[in-house]
Amino acid sequence: MPTPSEPHSVPDLLELVSHPHVLEVLDALIDGPMMFAALRSQVRTGRRELAAALRLVGARGLVTRTDSGSWDADAPVDAVYRHTELGRVVVEALSCYSLWTTMYDRVNAATDHS
Repeated sequence: MPTPSEPHSVPDLLELVSHPHVLEVLDALIDGPMMFAALRSQVRTGRRELAAALRLVGARGLVTRTDSGSWDADAPVDAVYRHTELGRVVVEALSCYSLWTTMYDRVNAATDHS
């Protein structure tokens, strides 16, 4: 996945975050590394859905885990997931976007009622 500063990264990022539970996984890992069970309790989804989201962000280089096995195989129960450097950059970009859209929505709401 390209870095957020590259021109074609916005469509890639929009495609990525449109997948179920990807944003929740990235958000949950903001507080630091977590094991699968802890992630599952925060994301509140089924095991398969969480594993699919983790495989997706892992394949894009946004999350890594302590186990060096394939992302296609089930990870050991004690595997720890964490953001990569690229993952931290993407989360920061998403946070800025979220703040911007919140401010934009508030300005629009204020001008619509005037």
